[in-house]
Amino acid sequence: MSCIGTAGHVDHGKSTLVQALTGIDPDRLAEEKERGMTIDLGFAWLQTPAGREVSIVDVPGHESFIKNMLAGVGGIDAALLVIAADEGIMPQTEEHLAILDLLGVKCGVVALTKCDLVEQDWLEMVREEVEERLRSTTLARAPIVPVSAYTGAGLPELLGAIDRVLDHAAERADIGRPRLPIDRVFTITGFGTVVTGTLIDGRLAVGQEVTILPQGLNSRIRTLQIHKRSIEEARPGSRVAVNLAGVAKQDLTRGDVVVRPGSLQPTLLIDARLRLLESAPRPLAHNTMVDIYTGSSEISARVALLDRAELEPGETGWVQLRLTRPCVVARHDRFIVRIPSPSLTIGGGEVIEPHPRYHRRHQTRVLERLAILEHAAPDELVLAMLDSGERRRSGTGVGQLRVVGWEVEDIVRHTGLTPEDAQTALASLITDGRVVAHGPFFFTAPGWKLLVEQGIQVVDEYHQQYPLRPGISREEWRSRLGLAPRPAHEVLVALIAQGELAEAGGALLRRPHFAPTFTPAQQAAIDQLLARFRAQPFMPPSRQEAEALVGPEVLNALVDQGVLVKLSENVLFLREVYEDALTRILDYIRRHGKITVAEARDLLGTSRKYMLALLEHCDERRLTRRVGDDRLLGVAAVQPQGTNS
Repeated sequence: MSCIGTAGHVDHGKSTLVQALTGIDPDRLAEEKERGMTIDLGFAWLQTPAGREVSIVDVPGHESFIKNMLAGVGGIDAALLVIAADEGIMPQTEEHLAILDLLGVKCGVVALTKCDLVEQDWLEMVREEVEERLRSTTLARAPIVPVSAYTGAGLPELLGAIDRVLDHAAERADIGRPRLPIDRVFTITGFGTVVTGTLIDGRLAVGQEVTILPQGLNSRIRTLQIHKRSIEEARPGSRVAVNLAGVAKQDLTRGDVVVRPGSLQPTLLIDARLRLLESAPRPLAHNTMVDIYTGSSEISARVALLDRAELEPGETGWVQLRLTRPCVVARHDRFIVRIPSPSLTIGGGEVIEPHPRYHRRHQTRVLERLAILEHAAPDELVLAMLDSGERRRSGTGVGQLRVVGWEVEDIVRHTGLTPEDAQTALASLITDGRVVAHGPFFFTAPGWKLLVEQGIQVVDEYHQQYPLRPGISREEWRSRLGLAPRPAHEVLVALIAQGELAEAGGALLRRPHFAPTFTPAQQAAIDQLLARFRAQPFMPPSRQEAEALVGPEVLNALVDQGVLVKLSENVLFLREVYEDALTRILDYIRRHGKITVAEARDLLGTSRKYMLALLEHCDERRLTRRVGDDRLLGVAAVQPQGTNS
């Protein structure tokens, strides 16, 4: 499936020629028919002599509707540049030709319409004029075919030229990331909301879940049509109508993009290479407000010049486009730049980085990286993307940089490579030692080294801050590194396997060599505390009293080490006293079948406060179970040697 877009000055016969070629009138609006002038995008289709199915997007030629024209030419494979033989090149011919050149449309045919109105000598003069004008553009080798939509002269030759041109058009890439920039939204009774556009980068299928960006609306494809024919799957390059479920017409607009969920994200910043036309009326100054046209969208933006004070007509420079509202683009997308007053196309360019961070001007590292990305081979592109992902998060997490892992799907989405090319590039980078893989995640070698250092540093700092605690919780460790749960797990597995970290009690992490150590002063206070616990083993000091003597950190360390056993928030027992108490109570129940609080109190020679805490603790461990005022043996009751907590 191929898609052709018309271009040319108003009244040069674009719509008339399309109707002559296809039998379809592309002017669908009543106002267009009344005024005899195309106002908005029109659509038609034909089959070439070679049997090729071709969609045609017919655009308005009047300067007042240039925005509509721009919404239709972003996804075309070839241009049908229409020039009236009786007038030759006119102002909108020039602007449309400049737009096609800026968009990089390399295939096209020139139709010299109304050839029946001029003499042969005049026709040859116009042909020479057109050839000369095209020589410096991407359409320099486009065939020029004289035609008459009224007499039919030249139409077979034009169709043949279209066939030959499309034979040389680049095949539409299918990278598994479908995008449908919406150029029309309407409703059909009994079906609901329908959107149309030219599909790029992947396939859409009936029943597929989709997201409409930038709003983030979720939907499902009910039906698909191409040229009023129902299909199950649409391929890249197709002009397709999509019937969307659960989305209202008023929620959508031209410029929105239908994508696979999670495949693309809106952006407010774009790094780009911008070319200012030689015909631009003045240099482009830093921070100039312009209108950006890409896909089918129109967005105002401020142009930040990254490598110079101002961009002169005819020059190309690095810019960051700072958009006034979110836009959906991918690397290597083309865009057009216009100024609102006077309304004029002044340049265009190519998206190099669709999700950059905010740049300051004249940064050598930024400019060098953009130069690499512009013409990067797949492995260079992947490496730059991984490196960018790490440096983009500068200032967060531990140290100077925060490192994250990327999966193949992330790399495909950000680089625009096919999954196969991304996998091949990753394999080469891993062999060269420039990228490392852990689980499904990939890191640059320096990034991984930094992440290992940061992971160790987090634990070392925690040990230094809390020398008496057994280790840091996994969740706190992950949070301090700024890692998502899945990559955090893979990083942790690797660090434990490498012997850099060890588990402490399952949920905690420590350095392998670490063990809590008390200072001489702390140990002296501990000795005093334990002496008090031993003096009255079943009526020991309260937690508050214990903390007053040794401090909360030391007391928690004694609990973590098992020296003390926590029965409740305020009751602690020595480990050996606790085990002795359990033995006595369980033996008593085995002999008598049950025990009451009073009996347990008398058995241990303690008070009701301590006894309640101990028995409730036994209930929680299912060593005992309460029935009224009695405690019976619980399901977890075992021999005394198995009762250690």
